[in-house]
Amino acid sequence: MKQLIDISTEEKILEAAKEVFMKYGLYGARMQDIADTAKINKALLHYYFRSKEKLFDKVFEGALSKYFEVMDVFANSTLPIKKRLFLYIDGIIDFYSEYPQMSMFLIKEIGNNPELLKQKIQIAKKNKTHRLVQVLEEGMKSGEIKKVDATMFMINLQSLCSFPFIATPMFRHSLKAHGKDWDKDFSNDKLKKSIKTFIENSLG
Repeated sequence: MKQLIDISTEEKILEAAKEVFMKYGLYGARMQDIADTAKINKALLHYYFRSKEKLFDKVFEGALSKYFEVMDVFANSTLPIKKRLFLYIDGIIDFYSEYPQMSMFLIKEIGNNPELLKQKIQIAKKNKTHRLVQVLEEGMKSGEIKKVDATMFMINLQSLCSFPFIATPMFRHSLKAHGKDWDKDFSNDKLKKSIKTFIENSLG
């Protein structure tokens, strides 16, 4: 029974840490904030994770690992490019549902400690070499998709995927003034469908 309790407590801490780190970043977060969010005392938090840095590593490396798992689909050359992009959309929207502030978090942490973040990203990527821009360029060369600016396409696609989550509080407030409910009227499925339409229109 003790093992089950330990696992439950650790998971509770990691969920709380994810919320606090995404909101405040590594340097802005406090162990007390994490303990309060997890509804445990600070001593118990230190028992499981000796330092804020160790806890950050656990949370952030887990998030990066999930992100690069989503990108694995680009390496599957047995699928048409647009199919790979559609699967990526499904995966990345689900990822942002779990880590809605990930984009803002990365921007903040890159500003605070770019070398540390670069090291962690390289570790998480491991041998994953397929990138969206590379896949698009290959598709244009083979004639599978029409010619586009691959870098701008990547920027637009990432913006369409991440911004609705970053700006949810703003959208929720703005749409409420117009009699709409962001949480009810704008589902992940609707967002996925809209972004896939952008892909169809952009790539032919």
